[in-house]
Amino acid sequence: MARISGTVVPSLNLKSNPGETVLEIGANSRIIVQLLDVSLMDAPSVTLGEDVILIGDDRVFKFPIPFSLTYNADTIQPYQSLAIAVRVYDVSSSPLSGEEGELTWISTSRHSVITNGNPSNNVEIEVDPVLKYDDTPITSKNTLTGQINASTSVPAFSNHGVGPNAKILIQLLDVSLMDAPSVTIGEQTIVLGAGEVLLFPIPFGILYDPKEIDDRNVYSVSVRVEELHSDTLLWISTWANNVLTRDAPTENIDIEIDLIQ
Repeated sequence: MARISGTVVPSLNLKSNPGETVLEIGANSRIIVQLLDVSLMDAPSVTLGEDVILIGDDRVFKFPIPFSLTYNADTIQPYQSLAIAVRVYDVSSSPLSGEEGELTWISTSRHSVITNGNPSNNVEIEVDPVLKYDDTPITSKNTLTGQINASTSVPAFSNHGVGPNAKILIQLLDVSLMDAPSVTIGEQTIVLGAGEVLLFPIPFGILYDPKEIDDRNVYSVSVRVEELHSDTLLWISTWANNVLTRDAPTENIDIEIDLIQ
C-alpha cells in the first residue's frame, strides 16, 4: 500500500486575518480526509483512501493538523484525476461513528494530487468554516454558502459538470446602483486543471465582511466559468440571484448557470 500525507490548514482568506481567526477545530469533532477519484464527469467520485481523526470532548486541535492515508497504488492510472477533500463534523449530539453530525469545516477548492504532475506527498489542504447565518462568526467575516447547478435548458449530454481546464469565478456583488458598475464584496475562484472535473451540484463558500452589507442595498451572486488558458467564456449565470437583504436568502443559495453555445 502507498501512503500520502500532509496537513489540513485554514484557507488563505482566514490566514490573512490571523488576529481575528480561531485557528483550531473544537472538541467533539470528526475530521474526514479522503483521497477521491474524480475522473468521470457522469459518475460520483470514488473514495480510494480515508483518514478519520477523532477529537474528544476534552481537547482541541490547532492548525496545521497532520493527516496520513493509505491507498492501493496498483489501481492508479496516470490519466486519472485524483483529489483530496476534507470535511469536519461536530459530533457532540451524534457520538456514534456512523453518524456524521453537523458540518463545521470543509475544503471548498480542488486539491489535486498524485497524477498529472501533482504532488504525491506533503500536501496542504485548505478548509473554510461553514457558518449558520445567525451564528456568532468564527472569523471577522461571514460565509455565503450555496451550490451551482446547470440550468434546465442545458442539454443532458452537457449538464454533468464543469472542466477540465476551467476556472469558476463566484462573486458576491453590490448591484444597487443602476448607473454605476457593480461592486465586488467577496469572491471565490475554483481552478480545474487537466483531467479535473467538478460534478454538479458544485458547492461554494464566499467570505465577506458583514460590515460591508447595507440593508438598503441589493446584493447578488454571479457565476462565470472560463477556459483556463484563454479566458473564453464557457458558462454563465444569466438570472439575478439576489441574496442577504430585502428578504432574499442568506445561505444555501442555488445558482443556475447556462452553457455558452
